[in-house]
Amino acid sequence: MANAYLQVIAHYFAKPGNGDAIVQPLTELAAATRAEPKNLYYEFFRSPVDPDHFVILEQYSDADGLSVHRDTPHFQRLGFGTIIPLLERREVTSHMVPGDAA
Repeated sequence: MANAYLQVIAHYFAKPGNGDAIVQPLTELAAATRAEPKNLYYEFFRSPVDPDHFVILEQYSDADGLSVHRDTPHFQRLGFGTIIPLLERREVTSHMVPGDAA
């Protein structure tokens, strides 16, 4: 039986021409995030049509997993410090996925 988890879908839109500058810090952020205790999954994808558009899929073991993630030193440094200043905008949604009924 699968447990409930938090699914996060983030769209990052880099300022025009900044997509290449986001790849390395996002790769580093992904690796560090996968090591977090509440993280179940973290992958990012770059649009083949718009190289400044990224989609990030994240899963956390409980409802506060995203806020715990945002408080980590690696997100503070790479997310807030490096990636977000290169963005034109970002859209982040999160949803609880129910576990299987017993």
